[in-house]
Amino acid sequence: MVVVESAPMIFLRCVLFACFLCSSWGLKTIAQSCDPNDSLALKEFAGNLTNGSIVTSWSNRADCCQWDGVVCGSNINGSIHRRVTRLILSKKGLQGLIPRSLGHLDQLKSLDLSCNHLQGGLPLELSSLKQMEVLDLSHNLLSGQVSGVLSGLISIQSLNISSNLFKEDLFELGGYPNLVVFNISNNSFTGPVTSQICSSSKGIQILDLSMNHLVGNLAGLYNCSKSLQQLHLDSNSLSGSLPDFIYSTLALEHFSISNNNLSGQLSKEVSKLSSLKTLVICGNRFSGHIPNAFGNLTHLEHFVAHSNMLSGPLPSTLSFCSKLHILDLRNNSLTGPVDLNFTGMPSLCTLDLAANHFSGPLPNSLSDCRELETLSLAKNELTGKIPVSFAKLSSLSFLSLSNNSFVDLSEALTVLQHCQNLSTLILTKNFVGEEIPGNVSGFQNLMVLAFGNCALKGHIPVWLLSCRKLEALDLSWNHLDGNIPSWIGQMENLFYLDLSNNSLTGEIPKSLTDLKSLISANSSSPHLTASAGIPLYVKRNQSASGLPYKQASNFPPSILLSNNRINGTIPPEVGRLKDLHVLDLSRNNITGTIPDSFSQMENLEVLDFSSNNLHGSIPPSLEKLTFLSMFSVANNHLWGQIPTGGQFYSFPCSSFEGNPGLCGVIISPCNAISNMLKPGIPSGSERRFGRSNILSITITIGVGLVLVLAIVLRKMSRRNVGDPIGDLEEEGSLPHRFSEALRSSKLVLFQNSDCKELSVADLLKSTNNFNQANIIGCGGFGLVYKANLPNDTKAAIKRLSGDSGQMEREFQAEVEALSRAQHKNLVSLQGYCRHGNYRLLIYSYMENGSLDYWLHESVDGTSKKSEKREAEIIDPAIWDKDHQKQLFEMLEIACRCLDQDPRQRPLIDEVVSWLVFDSKVLNNEL
Repeated sequence: MVVVESAPMIFLRCVLFACFLCSSWGLKTIAQSCDPNDSLALKEFAGNLTNGSIVTSWSNRADCCQWDGVVCGSNINGSIHRRVTRLILSKKGLQGLIPRSLGHLDQLKSLDLSCNHLQGGLPLELSSLKQMEVLDLSHNLLSGQVSGVLSGLISIQSLNISSNLFKEDLFELGGYPNLVVFNISNNSFTGPVTSQICSSSKGIQILDLSMNHLVGNLAGLYNCSKSLQQLHLDSNSLSGSLPDFIYSTLALEHFSISNNNLSGQLSKEVSKLSSLKTLVICGNRFSGHIPNAFGNLTHLEHFVAHSNMLSGPLPSTLSFCSKLHILDLRNNSLTGPVDLNFTGMPSLCTLDLAANHFSGPLPNSLSDCRELETLSLAKNELTGKIPVSFAKLSSLSFLSLSNNSFVDLSEALTVLQHCQNLSTLILTKNFVGEEIPGNVSGFQNLMVLAFGNCALKGHIPVWLLSCRKLEALDLSWNHLDGNIPSWIGQMENLFYLDLSNNSLTGEIPKSLTDLKSLISANSSSPHLTASAGIPLYVKRNQSASGLPYKQASNFPPSILLSNNRINGTIPPEVGRLKDLHVLDLSRNNITGTIPDSFSQMENLEVLDFSSNNLHGSIPPSLEKLTFLSMFSVANNHLWGQIPTGGQFYSFPCSSFEGNPGLCGVIISPCNAISNMLKPGIPSGSERRFGRSNILSITITIGVGLVLVLAIVLRKMSRRNVGDPIGDLEEEGSLPHRFSEALRSSKLVLFQNSDCKELSVADLLKSTNNFNQANIIGCGGFGLVYKANLPNDTKAAIKRLSGDSGQMEREFQAEVEALSRAQHKNLVSLQGYCRHGNYRLLIYSYMENGSLDYWLHESVDGTSKKSEKREAEIIDPAIWDKDHQKQLFEMLEIACRCLDQDPRQRPLIDEVVSWLVFDSKVLNNEL
């Protein structure tokens, strides 16, 4: 019998079924959502941040398992909620503190907060994360101690806290039985390398302790030797020799110990390290021969041992390292021929054997290194020709063969023109006495070309114009003759031109002022780079020594034409070269006047007109060149008053000698006679003077003498008044106009000053009129001079110069800040003075050098800043024990800004964000 249900019954069944579906879906949704406690902890974390993308993105969704960077695991122990197991927030721009609430994520296995701007210490609550396996806090501004927090992470396998501000004795770290990766590099950990880490973490594979303040030997690493794959100990103060167990670390792939004080010899036992890929031992004191034991190191890719005291020949077994990419042995005492079988090294990219004592010819087998990009064999004793086979080096971009004895420049260029990627070619001090080739092609990508100090003959070749990318050209110290070609002005990228010490004639071509790279700073930003740390270029002086330029910022935009036979006048259009830093026209036959347009060249640092036939006066507008640190017009025919503003008081008398008509504060005082007696200008015929001319000059001189005598008598009548400026005037050290100005100068001495009854004239006398010999420091707005005061004490006088409002703000800020500062270790401001466009600051004299010296350049190479001295460094006027943590962090920020390596200094927006954050934290605590 068929039972027919009524309509109400069918409806009821449908409702019940719908309720069942809804309840099932709801339970499933609850089971897939994150734990409420985890959600609360993450919200508190986000609430502590002052910036970062997650601050807004997390607020858009209720389920934290769906938040950016949050990973949840499966349900645990029948829980209806999922737990947070991974938090990956690298490079999110996070700023703020790490809150205690993260310690509530007790199922967290991986925490990555690297590459952000987090500050402060690690909360102790993190030690409760017993499930934590991976912790990466690298590249932040975290500080304080870490041992108390890390000791609770019993499951930790990978720990990376590199590039922070942590400080602690290395002995306090350890006790991580499961640790595989341990990276604490680029912090301030101290003490010896103890056995604490290795004894408790016997399975450790990657150990990076580089860039800290560790001392002692490597004996504490013994228990790590069986498992280590990577060992990085660079840039510490480690000493002693390499222990034998290092050579038994058979799994070792990367071993770098550069920039320490390690010594001894590299053992032949290195052959046991058959897994080795990277061996970096540069910047130590290793000596003896390099062992001929590389035959088993078939995986070796990098061998860097430069700047040691290694001697002997190249080990022939290096030829068996078929995977070798970089071989850098420069700056040692290696000898013999370069006779490696380079055919067995097809992957070689960089070969640097410079600054050794290698001899003989270049090996033909080098041409088999088709991937070779950088080759430096400079400063050796190599001979012969450039092998024809070098034309096969299609990847070669950097070649330096300077300071050897190679011959046949014409053939060398014929070979090298086939190296299509060549961008830097340095052949300085070779090919002595040869003719410079006039018909060369190729070199389309050449950016640096140096033929300096080769005694080459001939003219400047026109084929250089085809090198369209050329940025630096050095043909100095040769025997080139003829005119400077006008086509040089067409070389759009040229910003460094050295034609000095040749026999060039003719006038300075006007087209030289068309060099686009020197007209505007925007178009002349040099982009030259050194290859693999090799000095880009070495500028010689007359003694064939000089400085290496390792980066483009140290390579000054320059035009160097000194010691030639150039004549004619200086084109006034030279003022267009606004980005020129160095201009040297000395020791030529240049005539005419100094163009006023030089005042437009705001970046000039060196300007040398000495030993020419210039006449006229020195343009007063040159006072505007506030960066000018070297200036000379010696041995010309100039007359008139030497400018008194800007940097001119910092130049020595030798900068103006040999110009009888010049006068001023720096040399002899100006008077009516010296202003009228202009020196004669050499010419083809002397001018004839009539009797009337002689008579008028005689009368004028007589009147002038009477006036001078009257002035002297008047001054003598005032001597009993005791005016110290008058005494100085009689000695001839100050001109009348300047001494009158001194009387109106305002000199203020503080009550606690050691300088009593000091006048501006005393400052001038005590610094020898701000003589260059008294310079002890320099800054962006002026120079600092040592002053021997009349009371037999010493002072440091900082002289700011210029007319800019920025200079005035600098002066006011320095006076206001340093007059209030109270610190026994801070140089005290004794007083200040306003005189015309000058601002003088009088400081106590410190005998022990500058802060920069003790941070970076002390003899032992170590920093004098230590944890114990932090409290002594901070100004007592702002010291507050309740906020010493924030003060220490700000001190660390300051020290980071003073890092010797510019690449390690923080960007300005990072500094601002750190300081803003510290300010907010301090205000919240108050």
